[in-house]
Amino acid sequence: MKKEIIWSSPAATASALDNTSPDVETAGPYAFVKQGRIIVRHQPEGPYPVVVPCPGVRLTVNGRECTQPTPVSMEDAIRVETVEERREGNWSISVSPDGLQAVLRMQPVIIIHRELPDLLPSRILQFKVVEWEERLPPLTWDELLQELARLGINYGVDWEACFRGVTSCTEEEVVIARGIPVEPGKDGRVELLFSSNPRVPVLAGKDEAVDFRERYVFTSVEAGDILAIKHPPEPGRPGTSVKGEVIVPPSPRDFILSAGEGVVLTGDGNRAVAARPGRPVASRWRNLVKVSVLPELVHEGDVDLASGNITFKGDILIAGNVAEGMVVEVGGNVRVGGLVSGARVHATGSVLVGRNILSSMVIAGGLPSFSQVILPQIHALAAGLQEMIMAIRQLMDQPAFKQGDLKHGIGPLLVLLLERKFRHLPAAASTFKKQVETMPPGMADEGLEEFIREVERVLVRSPLAVRDLQELETLARRAGEWEQAFAFQQSAESDVVASSIHNSTVIATGNVRVVGSGCYNSRIHAGKKVTVSGVFRGGEIQAGGDVHVGELGSRSGVTTRVVTGPKAVVTVGHAFENVTIVIGDQVYRFKREEKGIRLWLDKEGNLSKV
Repeated sequence: MKKEIIWSSPAATASALDNTSPDVETAGPYAFVKQGRIIVRHQPEGPYPVVVPCPGVRLTVNGRECTQPTPVSMEDAIRVETVEERREGNWSISVSPDGLQAVLRMQPVIIIHRELPDLLPSRILQFKVVEWEERLPPLTWDELLQELARLGINYGVDWEACFRGVTSCTEEEVVIARGIPVEPGKDGRVELLFSSNPRVPVLAGKDEAVDFRERYVFTSVEAGDILAIKHPPEPGRPGTSVKGEVIVPPSPRDFILSAGEGVVLTGDGNRAVAARPGRPVASRWRNLVKVSVLPELVHEGDVDLASGNITFKGDILIAGNVAEGMVVEVGGNVRVGGLVSGARVHATGSVLVGRNILSSMVIAGGLPSFSQVILPQIHALAAGLQEMIMAIRQLMDQPAFKQGDLKHGIGPLLVLLLERKFRHLPAAASTFKKQVETMPPGMADEGLEEFIREVERVLVRSPLAVRDLQELETLARRAGEWEQAFAFQQSAESDVVASSIHNSTVIATGNVRVVGSGCYNSRIHAGKKVTVSGVFRGGEIQAGGDVHVGELGSRSGVTTRVVTGPKAVVTVGHAFENVTIVIGDQVYRFKREEKGIRLWLDKEGNLSKV
């Protein structure tokens, strides 16, 4: 705050005339202040009284300013002036980042007044002052109006608050204008009308026995049952900033309801209905929900040369064994009542083996690599087109919007949105085209290539030529259909559960649980957790999540290795020499037998052990 010092009129003076006309008898050297006059008394031969200045006054004796204690005589011309201090105020108006508030911040003008009071006679007269403070508003009404005009604040101005601001003498903040906030819309949603049970039943805890006699029950539906209902999004209402600008609410998220195997959609696309009896399942990829009814194939005997290999799109229950050299490929879950020996089992869903896996490969889950690369771009196109359509509708519904501006089509509005809010869409279209060109031969049919040409025309080459909103709506619908086609080549997290594993490779996108005696000379790759209730001797475990092993390695020192991510916890009941555990980039090697081991990385990335 800027300070200004102002010398006031003399608070007290003394002259030879004052001192030769005493008001009291001279009894010794002294000086005093009375009714604004300084009186000095002393004997002609002295001594003289002393006056002491203080902050806030200016002492002048015979025309010379004195800042230290000064002797004065009756013949001296003494002048004392008080000092007034002025602290300039300041003020400012700021608009909040969302444009919904204008705030006036003020610090008042402060003037400190001082005067010299009457002081009793004293040989050493110490001056002192009496102070009081005056506060003034830092701005005028005209200054406030000029600043409002300069900032363009013309909506929702609270004139009563403005008046309080220009008359306030305190340091404060006053909201002088308020806009209208947007009312956000409601996201769409898909309501599932059936219970979703886990693909593999919940098994006992790591320290509890597992009862394989327990029956695994899946939810079932009849033909004609309504499985899901799509609730469309509700658009929000625009707001207005304090500058009178329209604030467009964010586009609510919409969901696409898709009919999978054994399901049909009603005419309006808002209901999924079972077309056959079976097990209902729902898969979700971002804003896409696919509902299917999967049948379960029951194979009563073994999978062997008599039955041949089995390929099936749904779930399968194999009551017997999967014999040597046989292949089972399933689009759902696999349950094997016996063992898998010298075979290959690949399921999109989970795999449950009641007995052992011997010299086999078992895979649960998986997504083609090209789909993993393409999905983000096609999703960006589908979601971005939907948001752009809703933004155009909201702008066209505004009273201030002139429909005549678009008599030649919505191309100018589309170009404006692509340049400002949806700059990512042309880039996503170009990237999507390049990725499709790298797909395996035969995967990109003519329909996909024609869709890419249409996307390039609308978003890249000729957006100005788009005539109406129907063109965008058709393109958005087709983008959603292609996203659905790519998204559901994937499976969700799929698990493998078995009694024991010998000389085999087991791969799962979800968890792997070995609930019997354990694993020997095998490799386990899991996207999530690995739990081996018994022993794991020889081979390697790779897990994305935690690992729990009852006994790791062997006394013979067979090479055994566990590799997991930096956030995982590895728990081992009994570990032998020559066992290696890798967590993130930290390696721990057992040089002797240890029991009750728990390893993890602390916040600094260092290996911790208990």
